[in-house]
Amino acid sequence: MWGSIAIIFTAKAREIGVLHRTREEAQMPKPFVSVVVAARNEQKALERCVRSIMEQTYEPLEVILVNDRSEDGTAAIAAKLAQAYPNVTVLNVRELPEQWMGKSHALFQGTQIAKGEWLLFTDADILFQPECISKAVAYMHRHELDHLTMIPDFTGPHFISKWYAAFIFMSASSFGQLWKIKDPKSQQSLGVGAFNLVKREAYDKIGTHAAFSYVTTDDAELGKRIKKAGYRQDAIYGTRMIGVWNWYESLKQLIGSVEKSVFSYPKAVITALSCLLTMIYPWVGLFVGPLSGRVLCGISVLSVLWLYFIYSRYSGSGFWYGIVHPFIGLILTVGGFQGAYRASRRGGMTWRGTTYDRTHLKA
Repeated sequence: MWGSIAIIFTAKAREIGVLHRTREEAQMPKPFVSVVVAARNEQKALERCVRSIMEQTYEPLEVILVNDRSEDGTAAIAAKLAQAYPNVTVLNVRELPEQWMGKSHALFQGTQIAKGEWLLFTDADILFQPECISKAVAYMHRHELDHLTMIPDFTGPHFISKWYAAFIFMSASSFGQLWKIKDPKSQQSLGVGAFNLVKREAYDKIGTHAAFSYVTTDDAELGKRIKKAGYRQDAIYGTRMIGVWNWYESLKQLIGSVEKSVFSYPKAVITALSCLLTMIYPWVGLFVGPLSGRVLCGISVLSVLWLYFIYSRYSGSGFWYGIVHPFIGLILTVGGFQGAYRASRRGGMTWRGTTYDRTHLKA
């Protein structure tokens, strides 16, 4: 499996767009862009994020900053930013309706007061380089897109977070066949929470976030529905243009994050078996079993290392991150069972301080 994917990805990776290589056109149309930022307990990162948006070379632009029931200093920081910048509007959400995920509800509420023809959904821990939005708009015009999403850099001192991100987006790039997303005939799609730039017309047509209000992976679901509706979409690398600061700040936090996608025992068992067979066993199999099995495991391990190397050439991640591949498999396994156990004890999946009933929840 790993070997065939490595061969295909090596041949196709160059077809995936890279934002920093995009050249802006002086005469290109400049639609009004509303940047909608959902923030819950983001006092550590929020100010840095908004200031990086305010330093964009692109205009016209506004920021809709949605404070989603924060219990820390987020509200005060948001108010200070609104005073400092006339094109920043703050919306405070105090209650979460039933059958809504917190982030989806916050983003939806933000769109209700946004003035933009285009909407950029992003997170409060994202840092933008000054030309990011301008280049993204140019890329969308050049390729006649309705939706553009980007894989960001992952920065900060926490290496395990970077390793985990490399696994997630290396897999999305290779197994997810990222190069096919731009093809209208392909079913491949993607949405990344760090950067989802979509034309309002397309967003309204798919029913807004209200159409998938109780889906934990709202960013990916947004991309899936836009593609299914027949709109043009692409997913590219945002290397050097957009970054996530300290995605997860500790190993405990990272393991706990798995609950968002794996919150039942059947899912935990499937996750564990998949990780054991495809991510952990090949490394163990190098040292045990018959020679033929060791050779096959060796091919799998070399293929995994090569995939991470090819991914690093475009994404900015470490070329050596493949070494910790089995460790990520162990994290997913432990996180899956922990998530299922906690969800069963609490009566629902808990994410960012809110517990959601699992009855109708989808991942």
